[in-house]
Amino acid sequence: MMVLKGRWGRAVLAVLVTVATVLLLGPGAGGPGGVRRGGDRPSFTLRTHEPYTIAAADRGRIPPLTPAFGNTGRVAAPHGVVMRVTITDGAFDTPGTPNNCYYAKHHRTIFCEFPNAVPVGAGYETAEPLPEVFGHSLVRGAYTYSVWPLGDPPAHTEDYKAQYERGRGRALGLEPVAVGTLKGGGELRFVSAGYADRADWGIKGIMLRGRIGEYAAAAIPAPTGLAQRVRVEVPQGTTFAPLTREEREGLPSESDYCSRDQEDGNIYCSNANWFVTLRVRIDRRVEGAEGRISVPEPANGDTDPSNNTAPIKLEITGPARADQWVPPVPTDRDDPVNPDVSPLSSAIDIDSRTRDIALAAAASAVALALVTFLLMRRGRTRRAAASRQPGAEE
Repeated sequence: MMVLKGRWGRAVLAVLVTVATVLLLGPGAGGPGGVRRGGDRPSFTLRTHEPYTIAAADRGRIPPLTPAFGNTGRVAAPHGVVMRVTITDGAFDTPGTPNNCYYAKHHRTIFCEFPNAVPVGAGYETAEPLPEVFGHSLVRGAYTYSVWPLGDPPAHTEDYKAQYERGRGRALGLEPVAVGTLKGGGELRFVSAGYADRADWGIKGIMLRGRIGEYAAAAIPAPTGLAQRVRVEVPQGTTFAPLTREEREGLPSESDYCSRDQEDGNIYCSNANWFVTLRVRIDRRVEGAEGRISVPEPANGDTDPSNNTAPIKLEITGPARADQWVPPVPTDRDDPVNPDVSPLSSAIDIDSRTRDIALAAAASAVALALVTFLLMRRGRTRRAAASRQPGAEE
């Protein structure tokens, strides 16, 4: 038996091993980055999916995808296939990803391996839909997918085994389908009903009641139609007043979904469930004062723009009670609803009185520390001077 020694011997041995591997295992033996030999390769036809419109009652529910493919080429895929699926305007629920699939960090792309041979003329679909997808209330997106022989990827394909995370769910299988039912698609488009159509968006009004110098609050109503954002203009004589931390902890429905616009200074709120509370401080009485709450129009126009704006009415029930202290609304500098922070919290962390107490306590602590330091330093100076006096102990 010939023995190969030295650097050249090891190189020749590596070449022989590579050639033998390709001859014995086929062109896909190199793995995801393998190089295919010249000649024919499988060709795949994909399922055509009809566009899907998401009903208004099912907003946010993106339709599931059951992809399918068939080998319409002249040679088989002896080692199986890889399927790449990408979604726009949505994200896969990765905890449910099968263990023969790999998902990207952004959760919008999945690679799935099916290691069984795919003969010429064979067609398959996934045994069940791909993992569930989550989207926004309004979506316009699509699934797209492609298939190639396992170990023989297209040029510039990412190394999903190195860059993606493998799923931990039950393996995704395949079931046979007739190739004649596949027409070369590989795309499923979806859109929410009314996304681009003229529609009727609207909002109802609000009534605020309270005493001068006190706070008044009311729930912001959910807009009708598919509006996702409402604008709030508080009545004259009132000031927007977020909840304190203590109050927010006692009101779990209060949410962080409001911000102040940098241009017009108005407050805008958005929340899929509309657990949002408008809260103002009644500073003074202004006869006939009303605020406004409004929603924008759909992109292609509103069929009834008359209900896009509604009043925020204010009913003052009397002057402030003398036995109740009400903290003032933060100044513009201290107001957490500021144009430099978005989105902002609908509750302040520390109200003005608590903040003043905290600052005073901090200043007192600093002053006490400074006095203590000076007294200690004076004591050390006196002891040093005494030690230099005649007759001091050696």
